Amino acid sequence: METKLKYFIYCRKSEENEDKQILSIEAQLRELKEYAQRCNLRIAETFTESKSAHKPGREKFDDMLLRIESGEANGMLVWHANRIARNMLDGGRVMWFMDKGKIIQIDTPSKTYKNTPDDKFYLGLEFSMAKKSSDDLSVVIKRGNRQKYERGEYIGVAPIGYINIKLNGHPTIAPDPEKAFLIKKLFEEYATGKCSLGQMCELIASWGLRTQTGKRMVKSHLHRVLQKEVYYGWFRHGGELHKGSYEALITKQLYDEVQDVLHNRSKPRKTHNDWAYAGLIKCGCDCGASIIFETKKKYYKGTDRNAEYTYARSSKRCGTCLEKGTTLERIEQKFIEKVSNIEIDKEQWQLGIELLEAKYEGVAKERANIVVNLQREYQKLQNELDGYFKMRAKEEMTAEEFQNKKTAITKEQARLQEKIDEGVHNQRHWLELAEDFINTAFYARKILEEGNLEEKREIIKKVGWNLLLKDGELVWTFQKPYDILLKPGYRSNMSRGRDSNPRRPKPADLQSAPVDRLGTPGVVYIIAF
Repeated sequence: METKLKYFIYCRKSEENEDKQILSIEAQLRELKEYAQRCNLRIAETFTESKSAHKPGREKFDDMLLRIESGEANGMLVWHANRIARNMLDGGRVMWFMDKGKIIQIDTPSKTYKNTPDDKFYLGLEFSMAKKSSDDLSVVIKRGNRQKYERGEYIGVAPIGYINIKLNGHPTIAPDPEKAFLIKKLFEEYATGKCSLGQMCELIASWGLRTQTGKRMVKSHLHRVLQKEVYYGWFRHGGELHKGSYEALITKQLYDEVQDVLHNRSKPRKTHNDWAYAGLIKCGCDCGASIIFETKKKYYKGTDRNAEYTYARSSKRCGTCLEKGTTLERIEQKFIEKVSNIEIDKEQWQLGIELLEAKYEGVAKERANIVVNLQREYQKLQNELDGYFKMRAKEEMTAEEFQNKKTAITKEQARLQEKIDEGVHNQRHWLELAEDFINTAFYARKILEEGNLEEKREIIKKVGWNLLLKDGELVWTFQKPYDILLKPGYRSNMSRGRDSNPRRPKPADLQSAPVDRLGTPGVVYIIAF
């Protein structure tokens, strides 16, 4: 008695280049239904799938084979045999099902494969040819991609902060108008070390920065984003770094700062409370413990009122610390008294800003010349690398020789590019630093008297160094270059032999202040109003 056939229709279309000439799923389905109607075939169910068959792991295909094994159908109807498999594992499973009698017949509009030795032989050839075609195409695609990578073209889905575009017919990436500035802000904020990964996730969620799928970013995803070289203009392929031809969102320097925080200080130190100076002051005895702040409440029965007092004391890490404590009021008074010794008046402040602006013009020109020279060195290396590519293509050098040359050149190019980026990025950076220096000296006391907790903390971090609570008194020294702004009388007590009455620089001295090779603001180190 002849077994009745019951078919599953299977339609597959890959989104990859291997299926460029294949009919769409809708077209396949239409032709197969017309074929089934003409031949009076019984169709149990239809399966459609948009996935490559180059590797095993198609969900719909695997589900169909399970149901064939359970006896729900014993035939398959496909547009072409290569729709079934382009890898030998899936092809072998179908052949094995035919050997066991689970699949009696496979139909296509152009050919029928029955469960006979000859038909299974030809079906096996179809699977082998499909695999060969897929492998050949893979080689061609990889070769083409290598050339694209060498040209700096980013292949694949754009990372968050970028969008996929085509430039002169070539695919690449460009900054996302809506998310690029948020990625830059993310790196800048995390580089400060103030936030943990969890806190950063909450912060960027408040900015509206989400993943490509619109979900909130979790710590593991954020960790991967912060490690991507793609954001400073380089990307990895085959274990190698390639210089991208797209626009970078951050500098290499900022990227390195983030890696330092990520790997060495991934869990930022937390202060014991919200007082501006918590975590900045150490105990003056040998224990080196941190100074913590405590607020205590006291009720005065006679006046029927409550009062709060904040004290600073050692955390007594050693257990035997005898250091005296003091009040927050006393701490702030000492800060204000000492910061007053680096004050400059309004006339000096305005003069300093004007001189810096004048100095900037000469520095900018000098920096531009340096950047041009660095770019010439970079292009010279690129020309040398292009020559090695041509030699490798003509097989005039081995793959190992080429790789060694390429690694050395790209490493040197990365170093030069970092210098170039630093020069371009810092075109006004030294001026901003110098202006910040003068502004800090001018506004320091006012901020300590009227500013909020964060502003006070930033001022002390800028000007203070080695802050200690010793014998109940606050002891500390000024960071450079703020120490050169000390009032002469105060400086004479601190200089240990240095000139106690330094000459006030003339405008000509300031305008000729030294600037290092990349324009580091040497000027700020000699401004002593």
